[in-house]
Amino acid sequence: MPAPDSPPPLPPRSGMRAVVWGLLLCLPVCYWNMWQNTGTLYSLIFSTMGALIVLVAANGLLHKIAPRAAFTTGEMIVIFGIVSVASAIAGEWVFLNMTYVHVFAGFADREPLYSQHFLPNVPEVLYFKDAGDVKDYIAGGNGFWYFLSRFDLWAPKIAMWTLLYGAITIALLSVNMLMRDAWLRRERLSFPIIQLPVAMMENDGRGPIWRSRAMWIAFGVMFTIDILNGLNYLYPNLPAIPVKELVHDLREVFTEQPWRSMGFTPISIYPFIIAIALFMPNDLLFSVVFFFIVRKIILIVLATYGIPGDSFSGGFLTPAPPYFTEQTWGAIIGLFTTAVWISRNYLKDVWADIRSGAPAKDGGASHRFSAILFLLSFGVVAGFLSFTDLPWWLFAPYFFAFVMFSFVVTRMRAQLGPPTHEFAFFGPNQLLMNFYGTRNISPNTAVILGTPFLGINRLSRSHVMPVQLEAMKMADLNGVSQRRMYRLLALALIVGIFVGSFWYVQMGYVRGATPGWADPKSVLEGVQAKSQGPSVIGMSMVFVGFTVVTVLDVVRFRIPGFPLHPVGYALSMNFGVDYYWTGLIVALAVKTAVQRYYGLRGYKQLRNVAFGVLIAEYSAELIWATMALTTHQSTYTIGFNERGIGAQ
Repeated sequence: MPAPDSPPPLPPRSGMRAVVWGLLLCLPVCYWNMWQNTGTLYSLIFSTMGALIVLVAANGLLHKIAPRAAFTTGEMIVIFGIVSVASAIAGEWVFLNMTYVHVFAGFADREPLYSQHFLPNVPEVLYFKDAGDVKDYIAGGNGFWYFLSRFDLWAPKIAMWTLLYGAITIALLSVNMLMRDAWLRRERLSFPIIQLPVAMMENDGRGPIWRSRAMWIAFGVMFTIDILNGLNYLYPNLPAIPVKELVHDLREVFTEQPWRSMGFTPISIYPFIIAIALFMPNDLLFSVVFFFIVRKIILIVLATYGIPGDSFSGGFLTPAPPYFTEQTWGAIIGLFTTAVWISRNYLKDVWADIRSGAPAKDGGASHRFSAILFLLSFGVVAGFLSFTDLPWWLFAPYFFAFVMFSFVVTRMRAQLGPPTHEFAFFGPNQLLMNFYGTRNISPNTAVILGTPFLGINRLSRSHVMPVQLEAMKMADLNGVSQRRMYRLLALALIVGIFVGSFWYVQMGYVRGATPGWADPKSVLEGVQAKSQGPSVIGMSMVFVGFTVVTVLDVVRFRIPGFPLHPVGYALSMNFGVDYYWTGLIVALAVKTAVQRYYGLRGYKQLRNVAFGVLIAEYSAELIWATMALTTHQSTYTIGFNERGIGAQ
């Protein structure tokens, strides 16, 4: 293993103004996430990039009118790090969990399970149990000041949610701090996702990217298209240039079985996805598409034998053919095992530092401190898990499964940079049901695992651990103190959860709260419907996924240039790639052609074109989202899901 790079000299601390501006920007960013949560599906979240565009533009203006007041690159890194972490935690996790705080009491008259099982078992510190408390919240139609007058009712519950998910995500931050020297320096991971933010902030926001002719041409073309499409959305008589979905779903073409069992399969472009994909390695691009097509073929073949399927086939809580969830878990375990093996010598050094209490060489938090903070965070999570009837000896494996998954997603994104990582209906609940069995899960346990812990079992689109590591990498590249960044990222987690929850509740008082999705009820019904012990076939399919990843790793090690990457298998066996798989084919074709015929110089120009497309798309999204938020009118979006007519 190569020796670690020497850390760059640390400049003086970034001023408090960077921290203040970072925290202030969290307010509009979290507000955007709550009112436009479809923008949090991506590795580069729309609101986060919108904030960066505003920051860089404002800094460019300051350089002209008040140069001494302009932010340095280090200060911009601090601001962006705070905002990006707060934005990620205020994305899916806040949205998914706060959805249900009012539901069981407010809609108990519609669903007998709520009064029979949920209200007696959910912790009162997290959920309302009196319908009268949320009657006005469910009705909606109230203004901001009315919401503030009722916020004292919500504050204790938001505080407890902040404690729970603050503990979970600070535990993940501690893992990042333990692994930082390996991931930031020794293993030389490429961090594709941060290439655009780093380029935008380089040289105090005046780096080479802003002098690239290719970037500005790409920006001009793409921005014009997005503005034109946005105007067409508002005024359909105006022309448009389709750049998102070309065919909404292939099932509209192939209407008969077994073809319909392929599930949702659009033909789509999404330029910002293609631009992000251009930074991915070619073998991963090929592998994601290859295994996606394999998944679709499996569904079609099974349908010919009378086994129906769809996009989400393969097991929710209990195993079902073709066992995609179990295979994905096996892939995650295999990737985790490989990553630990690669880092084995480094982990020995970390353990030695924990035992000795040695200070960190880069001036950051010591490994002993990070380990202690991880254990304290786990203690808080275990306290909430104690509300269940789950045996105490399963607390640690349950939480460790989520940490293991987070570890893999973080390293995967740092090394390979996929545009999304959906992992729908995926989490430690599935492993628990396979290896412990539903027969041993009480209704009380099912309720708790499906409600407070929904955020670590439902979606991982805006997973915060990779964002933490990327902020640490940007700090490392620019000599910002890792110790200071550790504290600021922990603060950003707490701020993001609290502010995101604040805006979510405010939105409910305006719009009227919804009865939520069926996720908590589905967990309880899944446990009650299939009373069985440990699943032999489920555990076997986890082993199959583990074996596939292991074999691919061995083959890649022995055959240089082997095109199939194990991460492609892990990403494509679960729903998510379905939205944009054709865009990956376009990216692979363009990138391969440029590299073959124009070499490194051509790829550098292609990189600038990708930057231009991304800045244009995020700038257009900033304009259209701002219009939607201020006028309460649905507008065009560059993303997969529409904003929702009438929902603004």
